[in-house]
Amino acid sequence: MRLSVVVQTKNAEQTLEQALRSVAFADELIVVDMESSDTTREIALKFTDNVISVKDVGYVEPARNDAIAKATGDWILLLDADEEISVSLGEKIQTLIATESDVACYFLPRKNMIFGEWVSDSGWWPDYQPRLFRSGVVTWKEEIHSRPLITGKTEKLPIDESLAIIHHNYATVSDFVDRLNRYTSITAKLSKAESPTTKAGLISSYRSEFLRRIFMQGGIDGGYRSVLLSLLQANYELVVSAKRWENAGRPEDKSSSIKEMEKFNSELSYWIADWHEKRSGFLSKLFWRIRRKLRV
Repeated sequence: MRLSVVVQTKNAEQTLEQALRSVAFADELIVVDMESSDTTREIALKFTDNVISVKDVGYVEPARNDAIAKATGDWILLLDADEEISVSLGEKIQTLIATESDVACYFLPRKNMIFGEWVSDSGWWPDYQPRLFRSGVVTWKEEIHSRPLITGKTEKLPIDESLAIIHHNYATVSDFVDRLNRYTSITAKLSKAESPTTKAGLISSYRSEFLRRIFMQGGIDGGYRSVLLSLLQANYELVVSAKRWENAGRPEDKSSSIKEMEKFNSELSYWIADWHEKRSGFLSKLFWRIRRKLRV
């Protein structure tokens, strides 16, 4: 079975060479570049003559279907320019495609390196990505950060650090904020939300994301990065809502938002009590269980 690796790029001179070296086992390497203005194209040409230029629309999804269509392999591995495949994952991929099976698409775990370290909580691990698939079974939607449509059986690799894509994600807080500003503008423009401009919707967008990451996904028990990222990701949703409001002409909303704030307080009380209940002895556990039920 032949393997094609497809890498999409945009001004990726800092990380591209590392990414391309990590997939030296590929039978075919295709680099799809979105109008880079740095040395990305020159770096890519050191590894393959198959470098294709496409229009830059600000994010990768619209170009993915065209990029995948150019691959001639039986299997396709999709890689971002800030990612790399470890030796152990590369060996696993080669074993998978050489083994007879009915799997159409494999979801690979991904290690997100953020602000200099691996973040394994607050929703960042195992961060499964549908990246290894048979030719012709995957179609990507054009929405930013969308999941593809997959025809056939899917399977997830084990949650194992040695089998994960290494993602050199946000290097600095400034990097996060820069991308937040760019991606939220695109998301707000493409969004079809029915009620994007209410105060309640604004508060709700922040509350839902923050509580999910800080409590449900364990950010509260992580380090500084985990709590920071929980807040930053909540701000991402807040900014999307604010930009939807701006795109709608900045309509005024003078309705009361106190019920939404009370809901925020109730859910926060629930999760704080839940956190204590799981870490308490018998008597304290009963106390916090009652508080969780009452949301106080």
